[in-house]
Amino acid sequence: MQLLLAIYSIILGLVIGSFLNVCILRYQSHEPISKGRSHCPKCNHTLSWYELIPLFSWIGLKGKCKHCHQPISIQYPIVESLTAICFLILYLKFGITLDTLIYFIFASVLIYAAVIDLQTMIIPDRTHILCLLCGVLLLILHPSQLTDRLIGAVVVCIPLLIIAYLTKGMGYGDVKLMGAAGFVLGWQNILLSMMIASITASIVGIISTRMKKTSLKSEMPLGPHLIFAILFCLVYGQSLINWYLSSFF
Repeated sequence: MQLLLAIYSIILGLVIGSFLNVCILRYQSHEPISKGRSHCPKCNHTLSWYELIPLFSWIGLKGKCKHCHQPISIQYPIVESLTAICFLILYLKFGITLDTLIYFIFASVLIYAAVIDLQTMIIPDRTHILCLLCGVLLLILHPSQLTDRLIGAVVVCIPLLIIAYLTKGMGYGDVKLMGAAGFVLGWQNILLSMMIASITASIVGIISTRMKKTSLKSEMPLGPHLIFAILFCLVYGQSLINWYLSSFF
């Protein structure tokens, strides 16, 4: 039974990942999500059902459009695969619960935000709102966690807001993201998320500078690092915190 549910979570993740790709593409082209069927962004040909099977269509078509033979972005299978992996991990961690369903939505929104930020250096406001709504739903299910979530919403967000205002070196989208995510994760996990994101961003920045792909003055989207850390702490954060406390205190 568990294996079957795990397969279902993977399939659901692939389907949602395919939908996220549509949302990402239409956000950048300023098209409404509800506007017509999916089409090739190069030749505008309406895609057939067998060209819309998540992941497998890209593999079967060898990464090229059947009609214009132009390359299909590697973004499509990556987003679909990442979403499926996230859904599987969340299911294995939290089981079949209402919390898990909310975490599925939360993870999907974060993956969408990460790709948009990578491509445009912008985190859309709609993602913050959806993340905050996930936190509200979780609070309804667990009202005793109100204080933890409220502290989580401000403990990182307020310092980042001050830094963003004084230095102009950080986008306000990152600030709003951490506020909304803090309301979902609680104060301990959001603090850990910030620490992990700072480490990964520093490592990537140093490697990129050493490889001379960027300079020290180059802008780098922080959102993907924050989102990776948030998703990591959503699943493993409390275990890591408990291990640290039991080992050193």
